[in-house]
Amino acid sequence: MLALYHFGPVANSITPLLCLIEKGLDFENRILDSRKWEHHDPEFRRYSPEGTVPVLLHDDRVVRESSVINEYLDDVFAEVSLRPADPWQRAEMRVLTKYVDEYFCPALTVLGAHRATPFASKIDKVEMAERLANMPTEEGRRKWEIVSNTGYSEEALAEATRKLANVVAKLEQKMADGRPWLIGGAYSLADIKWYSMMLGLPCLLPELCNVEATPFSVAWLERMAGRPAVEALDQYARRD
Repeated sequence: MLALYHFGPVANSITPLLCLIEKGLDFENRILDSRKWEHHDPEFRRYSPEGTVPVLLHDDRVVRESSVINEYLDDVFAEVSLRPADPWQRAEMRVLTKYVDEYFCPALTVLGAHRATPFASKIDKVEMAERLANMPTEEGRRKWEIVSNTGYSEEALAEATRKLANVVAKLEQKMADGRPWLIGGAYSLADIKWYSMMLGLPCLLPELCNVEATPFSVAWLERMAGRPAVEALDQYARRD
């Protein structure tokens, strides 16, 4: 039995969703409603004590962290491989996914969380205090304390935007040699991981990512959008 807990086809949740779809695997689609704080419910925290999403259940095993989930799936369900056979290319793939997890995602989270300020600031203060007390990590509490008040400072937003400019430049440079995918000619977990974060960037920061400024990145995004697995993502936005 395979089951995936996720927030729908957004950000980190896209990472294992795309892997499962690309591999043609049947799985239970278990969507959590972040605005109802379902990822903090005791039932879910049996699987993810820190309340993080996504989480994969495979029979009696629990696998956490989106990049780790995908490598696990590629090990266990190897018929459709999404990692290069060449050891050096596989190492390069892991460097790229690590960069997303450690640099790209944290910067994007600042801007994404800031956009939730209008929603969070309207929550009753007593309810928010209860929610904050129930959050399993100090990092989560700090983020929501900021978002439920005035949002991130101009300095924090500027720093996040600076980092995202570096991300866009890195992708554009990578794709400038005409390669179709991040690891040369082989579609891989690196493309899946980067797409999960890059998908919304042309709308979030259009001045950084557009057809004039970053033609190679935009062309890669279009190739990704044309993959059948990506086209199928919308059906996983609904609860089973």
